[in-house]
Amino acid sequence: MSRFSCGLTLFELLVAMAVAAVILSIGIPALNGITANARRTAATNDLITAVHVARSTAIRRNRQVVICADGGAEPCTADANWSGGWLVFVNEDADHPPRLGQHDTVLYRHQAVSRLQIGSNRDYYSFYRIGLRSTNGTLTLCDSRGPVQARAVIISYTGRPRVSRTRAGGTPIQCS
Repeated sequence: MSRFSCGLTLFELLVAMAVAAVILSIGIPALNGITANARRTAATNDLITAVHVARSTAIRRNRQVVICADGGAEPCTADANWSGGWLVFVNEDADHPPRLGQHDTVLYRHQAVSRLQIGSNRDYYSFYRIGLRSTNGTLTLCDSRGPVQARAVIISYTGRPRVSRTRAGGTPIQCS
């Protein structure tokens, strides 16, 4: 009878299991980091998309377009949570501060982001047609890895977003 038809010995099986355990112990933490990076990058890209949609719509429609937090009891309020999602709407009634009303047109709505904390130094961001200043500010994206892996989406007065590893003035990002 050939050796291959008998199967594996206990020693061979234990060696194979030990090699698999070592590979998994090295690979799983790396996979967690890759997943966290992908989650942060997706949320960052979605915020930048929202800024581009708001800016281009404000120019095209010659109206004020607003991005604000959607999470919490009421959207676009100071207690709204950016981690609970955000929305982009045309402020048809031109109220100040802008609040989502029944006559306002919602252009973009993003759902809550899991395992990622998003904060902002503004309650909302307003975008206007060319020639008027938009609301500038910084949105920070933090996860369980802390400020070292955090990112900031910095929105300029012209309404252009950029991604940075620091806040607008070069100071480190603070995660709470």
